[in-house]
Amino acid sequence: MNFSAVVVTLAIMRLDSHVHILPEYRTAGLIRWMRRAFPDHPITPDYTWRDVVGDLREAGVERFFAFHFPLRPSETGFLNKFSLRVASRVRGMVPFLSFHVENSHPGDLVAWWIGEKRAFWGVKLPPFVQGFDPWDERLYPAYEWLEEHGYPIFLHTGFDELYGKSMPPEKVLGILRRFPRLMLVVIHMFYPRFKEAFAFLEEGERVYLDATNVFSYVDMDWPPGTRKSLDLDWFREEIERWSHRIMFGSDHPAGAGTLQDVYDILDVWNFSPKTRARLEGETALELLEVLGYPL
Repeated sequence: MNFSAVVVTLAIMRLDSHVHILPEYRTAGLIRWMRRAFPDHPITPDYTWRDVVGDLREAGVERFFAFHFPLRPSETGFLNKFSLRVASRVRGMVPFLSFHVENSHPGDLVAWWIGEKRAFWGVKLPPFVQGFDPWDERLYPAYEWLEEHGYPIFLHTGFDELYGKSMPPEKVLGILRRFPRLMLVVIHMFYPRFKEAFAFLEEGERVYLDATNVFSYVDMDWPPGTRKSLDLDWFREEIERWSHRIMFGSDHPAGAGTLQDVYDILDVWNFSPKTRARLEGETALELLEVLGYPL
């Protein structure tokens, strides 16, 4: 890839829809976990959220979705407040709430932080690392509130082999059938079960896909055999067809390489200019408009 192509890619990335903003001890743990799975991962455990923001600024990114997640119920309040403190200092950071399934009254928690405080713009939940199923009935009050008030839930899916766990798409589909107006963002597109992911988009206009890490890991053929088992022409056509409902983020600092590596992967796939623009932020910006975020 030539240098001029890289410059163009970085210059037009308008919104990164998947970034981790965590305190130092949690960033270090996240990177150590990544390096156990991928020893050559270029980010070091001493990386801080300031380094993450610095990389985004250097790449020309003006806005980004900021995610965090508690590993214990007692960590929920601290991390939510930490996220808001950073957001108050960082222009263009769009913070998303998280909580632990074992926190009491998750519906009240969501109603307070998003409804009363108007501090967050949706919820991020990572079932694998928190050790719960997203169809756990303890989460229903939170889903009910989000459905009623029109805020999204960003749900980590896919990469079952990496986590050694399973999240059948048909079980997640049951959530949408129970809460049909719920705005759901399917993070990682059930990687590599892409047919099921695209089928979710048929459930209604309030369902989105997050293609974070998807293009990179298909390109590197992880796990081995993924590329051979995937009809790449069909996959590219589906991305083009649904790009108005697909977002793309870096997962920085835990993405598939450096921030530049992750953004550059869009050059490899050679999407149409229209799709490229949607992946680089237009779809995410349209979602923010729906939410009433002040752009």
